[in-house]
Amino acid sequence: MNRVKEILKDAGQLPELNMVERKLDKALYSGSPFIRELSTRMLKGGKRLRPLLIILSASFYPHSKASLVETCAAVELIHTASLVHDDIIDEGDKRKGMPTINNQWGNSMAVLTGDFLFARAFELLTRCREYQILELMTESISLMCEGEVEQARQAWSTGKKEEDYLEQVYKKTAFFISACCRAGGLLVGMPQEELDSLSCYGLHLGYAYQITDDLLDCSSPRVTGKPAGKDLAQGVINLPLILLLENPLYGDKVKAIIKEGHISPASRDYIKYALEKSGALEGCRDKARERIRWARESLKSLPAGFSREALEGLAHHTLLREK
Repeated sequence: MNRVKEILKDAGQLPELNMVERKLDKALYSGSPFIRELSTRMLKGGKRLRPLLIILSASFYPHSKASLVETCAAVELIHTASLVHDDIIDEGDKRKGMPTINNQWGNSMAVLTGDFLFARAFELLTRCREYQILELMTESISLMCEGEVEQARQAWSTGKKEEDYLEQVYKKTAFFISACCRAGGLLVGMPQEELDSLSCYGLHLGYAYQITDDLLDCSSPRVTGKPAGKDLAQGVINLPLILLLENPLYGDKVKAIIKEGHISPASRDYIKYALEKSGALEGCRDKARERIRWARESLKSLPAGFSREALEGLAHHTLLREK
């Protein structure tokens, strides 16, 4: 465990990450000080997981730092733009402890801020002429939109199955994380077999990341700093709920509650109790652990060293997330 912490600490201090921060600051220049202010606010305090994945994936071989940094900045802008739009869809009122743009300034301003961030991202990707990566990122955004639409159509649906959930996670989260890993490999001309291994690692990491998010949504706000049960309040049937609905002891009652299309405080407390007692939460943890095991297995064909250890450490850390 201490070794993992040391590796992740070293990874978080890579000089390329500081270069990405400077590139992001330049990318947000605008003739409108207000839109720069909103964009900067959204980017502040991010974990920078996706740029770190690109940097580590590229660090197996010599690479151009200029293209690497521009790609990392573009990907972080895409991720941030998607968060701005997610807040609109979810009617979110807080992010990172601050009012969301849509809550404070309205949906129109939030849509335009998200679009501005997308535009700057594609400006960076076009400038560095990495067209395979550009194609990967446009596909990522298309899939994110498809996943959101499918999730919205299945809101409050007690017939949602685990395979439906996994398809939505693939589109909304896992493909993008996989694309970031692949982008790092493409930047250094990595052999095809190793590229595929990185992509596979990222895919399983993305699944585990989302399953962990689902578990955090069921946690106490004291743990996450965010309201608990946000998915449930919006009728989003996540993995813990899918497993709970299949439980012979609690499933029928939970199904009747969800079919009402509204979750009262008493119903929310009952579902939280049922999730804990039914084993649904532990079942989710097992599925997340399995994905992390597969992710780490995927790395075995890559050159040994710090880069591989750091990617393994990131996978392990995903299971320990608290926000």
